[in-house]
Amino acid sequence: MEKPNTFESIRPLSGQYSCITDLRLNAWLGVATLFYLAGVALVKFNPGLSPLAKALLTLTPLLPGLLYLRTCLRFIRGMDELQRRIQMEAWLFSALGTLIISTIVNTLNANGVTLGDLQHGLSLWGTFALAFALWLVGVAVANCRYK
Repeated sequence: MEKPNTFESIRPLSGQYSCITDLRLNAWLGVATLFYLAGVALVKFNPGLSPLAKALLTLTPLLPGLLYLRTCLRFIRGMDELQRRIQMEAWLFSALGTLIISTIVNTLNANGVTLGDLQHGLSLWGTFALAFALWLVGVAVANCRYK
């Protein structure tokens, strides 16, 4: 039987960190980031592109992003039951929290109330940063809950 995946194997300075495991898990995220940056640069420096070409360029990171999601789900499926439950609870907390906060920001903006630099809602990076921060909170809460 294979050794189950552990969160510590991908957390730096945990004592069980594996660079190879971390790279395997996050390779598609790197590819998606490169596709995103290339697409933004191409759209910005080529203003004469057709709307279809712009849409295709800006949506290209979705494919490696979906492959990254598949890799993460496979990693989580390889964990033991408790770690799997902790990760799923943290992801659910992160997803729902991001959805609720984004909805609040957009509703306030639609009604003329702006929150600092958020007059156009959360940016792509802002949404990912919020989701990551909420995931960290979710992991911390779930770990405290199951100790």
